[in-house]
Amino acid sequence: MRLLLVFLVCLVSVTGHAQSCDPLTRPQLKEKLQQMGFEVKTLNDKPGEEKYSVEHPGSGFNVPVGYEISPSSNFIWLTAFLGIADTVNTDKNMELLKETANIQPSFFYITPKGNLMMAVAVENRGVTEAILRRHINKLVADVSKTSTVWR
Repeated sequence: MRLLLVFLVCLVSVTGHAQSCDPLTRPQLKEKLQQMGFEVKTLNDKPGEEKYSVEHPGSGFNVPVGYEISPSSNFIWLTAFLGIADTVNTDKNMELLKETANIQPSFFYITPKGNLMMAVAVENRGVTEAILRRHINKLVADVSKTSTVWR
């Protein structure tokens, strides 16, 4: 009975319209971004590793956001490249760590290649345009409002 209830809650949204809780596929993610009116650039078109980019207006500059689905298909990752990390300046790195507490669930990280990034993971289940837009707006706002810390 509990499984049926979870299925029904997942199937019917608050507005009473049927909503799929299936994860988005990589082509569906691109299509959803295009349906939202964004100009989508393909960064990687290798099957299973597709990655897309959209430039979003921020405060005084555009924020290029990368979109990709995790290998498990459980998450949609929204990432923003902020520049090359300063691995020498420990004061700056401490400020980045402290600022992460203010922008959660967005967070800063450094890639193995030394790139400073900001990211947020969106659970890839029942993702609507409204849900995706909320996460996009939050990430773009977080990049903009923390620019004095990461620049």
